[in-house]
Amino acid sequence: MAAVLKHWRESATLILVSSKVSQGVHVNFARATVAQPSSANNNLTKGSDEASMKPGTGFDVLMMKRSGKSKFMPDLHVFPGGVAEDSDFSGRWLGVFKRLGSDMQKSLFSHMSEKCEEASPMITRHREPEFSTLPADVAFRICAIREAFEEAGVLLARPASASIELLDQLYEGKKEESSTSLSLGIGYTHEDPQVIKTWRDRVNRDAGQFLEMCLQLNLVPEIWCLHEWSNWLTPVQGKQNNRRFDTIFYVCCMDHKLDAEQDFGEMVKALWAPPRQLLSAYFREKSGLGYPQIYELSRLLNFASVEDLLQLMSSVGRARAERWFPVVGICMDYMLTLMPGDELYPKEPDFIAQEPVQFDVTLEELNRAHPNQHRNYFNNKIYLPLYTIEPPRGHVGPSEDAVQNIFLECKSKL
Repeated sequence: MAAVLKHWRESATLILVSSKVSQGVHVNFARATVAQPSSANNNLTKGSDEASMKPGTGFDVLMMKRSGKSKFMPDLHVFPGGVAEDSDFSGRWLGVFKRLGSDMQKSLFSHMSEKCEEASPMITRHREPEFSTLPADVAFRICAIREAFEEAGVLLARPASASIELLDQLYEGKKEESSTSLSLGIGYTHEDPQVIKTWRDRVNRDAGQFLEMCLQLNLVPEIWCLHEWSNWLTPVQGKQNNRRFDTIFYVCCMDHKLDAEQDFGEMVKALWAPPRQLLSAYFREKSGLGYPQIYELSRLLNFASVEDLLQLMSSVGRARAERWFPVVGICMDYMLTLMPGDELYPKEPDFIAQEPVQFDVTLEELNRAHPNQHRNYFNNKIYLPLYTIEPPRGHVGPSEDAVQNIFLECKSKL
């Protein structure tokens, strides 16, 4: 199989970001709601000065609440995503992308696979010939788009005819805007919504139907709008939870919002909200978000707008995402997760049976003795980041100060 290994499965996740900001919202994870302000006419604006006053308020992020019956992260709010299927790697996708023209298809695939030798193992590893026709960078983007369609009803695709001119500007043109506005996601809406609903039902039953839909409706997945963001390998958690995933995260930015609707299967609720409000709800309720979501939302606090985020992701010489395998550490007063780059991170972590690292000192003593930090500590049911290292080129770590400010603000209101 294309994405099934002995100890984990490979998957893809989509962080969908919109510059259409929900103003004055109050997120409640327990109820899976976003309370809108009383003035309905003013709750949606595009990156206003008021929205950008505080970090993480200049754009919205799409979150989906997982079913309480789910075996993985039940009842938590996550970004849409899921396991890769054999059909995501099918050579028949070439027929979809060649509708852009043979030269454009090659240029697109080459751009997606730039610096492939520096990519994480899930991208560079050998696959059987039947799953090697498409570059892994293309296949996992298809996976992320398909999963967003299945779980949220959001279809990031365009008619082939409408994609050719845009891609010509993006890859062949010399316009300065090519790296930013041209790489915004658009999405697809059919004149008959029932057509897309029927296809979504088919894709939910059989992932291979996503390819059939694109062929029949002459659509091309907007893989060029998905920017590689991070790669998470589920930590060793013992026998109580042996479901593990090697997941690549992509970010797609939009200047509008597509209507998101849960599938009432894996996902039971969809909501759009700014990162700051999502983290505030997590700190108030001490639940509601998975660990990678907490971390990634903390990284998004570095940006005032979608434009700032796109500028970073489009920067020349940007490094490929490294694999992050959190290693559990235990000191005298806190539980930690150590991340690559931290001076306490094992030189050769055991991806199969890594045991927690024990420290016979307090967190304060540990931080003082080891100042190069890429770690998180678990404080009264809440994860908080400690990040002092230099991030790879074109990447950012969690905004530690912004997270602490949100945490203290919520704590003062309890």
